[in-house]
This record gives sequence, structure tokens and C-alpha cells, in this order.
Amino acid sequence: MTPVLTTLDGAVQTVAFNRPERLNAVSEELYEQAISALRAADEDPSVRAVVLTGEGRAFCVGADLKAHGAGGRTPERQRYYTDLGQRVCELIQTMSTPVIAAVAGYALGAGAEMAVSADFLVMAEDAKMGFPEVSIGTYVGGGVTHRLPRLVGLRRATDLLILGDRFTGVQAAEWGLAHAAVSAGELTAAAHELAARLAAKAPLSLAKMKAALFRDDDIETALLDEPRQLVELMGTRDWAEGVAAFAEKRDPVFEGR
Repeated sequence: MTPVLTTLDGAVQTVAFNRPERLNAVSEELYEQAISALRAADEDPSVRAVVLTGEGRAFCVGADLKAHGAGGRTPERQRYYTDLGQRVCELIQTMSTPVIAAVAGYALGAGAEMAVSADFLVMAEDAKMGFPEVSIGTYVGGGVTHRLPRLVGLRRATDLLILGDRFTGVQAAEWGLAHAAVSAGELTAAAHELAARLAAKAPLSLAKMKAALFRDDDIETALLDEPRQLVELMGTRDWAEGVAAFAEKRDPVFEGR
């Protein structure tokens, strides 16, 4: 059984963790295949949005503690394993294509880190997310110590990362961490509806916006950079299409050129 499944539906690529018997706990192979699938989606100009999800009863419960308990990883393999986890989260955050994490069941540890890395988070109302690392003597990854305070504020991030209490999709939406919380039965439809909205956006503009939000520039740098980005876009076919569509009162059709 391959640990990652991919499905293309029009301009939307679904990347699904596929270890349901282990609640999609991460393994080296899962990380490797997730990286390959995300890179392939980002390099395909026909893909305009990615939905990241999990098969079965969980999004991803993080590290496979059964495998960890069995031992056998040399220090070199431990470094390789942790590097893979960092690379997945970094890729989700920095790839040009927008990523939606659709979370049902549990998203814990590394699963929560990957979900928080996404540009948009859609959760089932009763889904459970949490960062248990400090409670079990390990440590977070994926840049979450930087990203989570930006998303929910330092005080709440401190509570979530140090106390490690689990929280629901409803709470995540109330805090602004999740884009939306919906019933479990509506999760897939809600994620794909959002993906369709993103797929209709101008991909060059969207990629520049995502990159700027990731960089978190200071105000002086942002004021200098924004006009440069705008001038670059003015030389594209998509910019001309957007202007023409507005004048003609129709929906634009962007090519990414």
C-alpha cells in the first residue's frame, strides 16, 4: 500500500496520506512520497490548488511511536527523518501553488505541523488537533515555533505548544487558525469548494502574494517591494486579461503567463 495517494480533479490536486491502519502516522516513506507529490503538483502549471488530507479516521497523528519505540535508527537516520519532516512543512509553506489542509479526526504532532503549514486550514468541527511534544519529551518541527504565534498570537501559541492541550475544529475557527470548521460530512466538499475558488485566481499574483506573506517583511521592505511586484505583473498576459475582463464585465481566464 502506497503511503501517499494523489488524485487530479480538473485544476485541483489532492494529496492524501494513506496509512489508515496507523492513523496516517508519519514514516520516512510517507514523507518522501509527500515531498515528491507536492513538488510534482507545484511544477505542473495545470494544477492551481492542492488539497492535503488523510485517508481513514485521521489526518495524521504524527510520529509512529511504535516504530520509534522499536529503535534501530542510527543518528544519521534520525537526522534524515527529522530533515524530511522539516522539508515537507517548508515545501507546503513556500511552494507557489496554494495548499488547503482538510483535517478530519486527529492532527497531532507532525500532523498538526503540516496542517498549520498550509495556506488554508479547513477542519471538521469535531476534529482534534494538538502539539503533544513537550508532554512526551520530544520537540516540534516545521517552523511551528515561528509560524503558530503569527497565526494565533504569542499567548495562545504558548498555551498550545507548552501545555499541549488538544483543541477542536470549532475552536480553531474561533481563533482564526482555521479558515472554516464544518461538519465531518461536509469537509471534502468545503475543501474542494475553496480549492475551486483558488484555482480561479491569477496564479502569478497568488504566488507573489503567498511568498510575501511567508517572508513577513518589515514595513519599509514591503513598501519598496510591492511596487516592484506590481510592475512585474503589468508585463504579463494575466494582468492584461484581468483588466480586459473587468472592463468587459466577465470572469477572467488566467493562463499563468
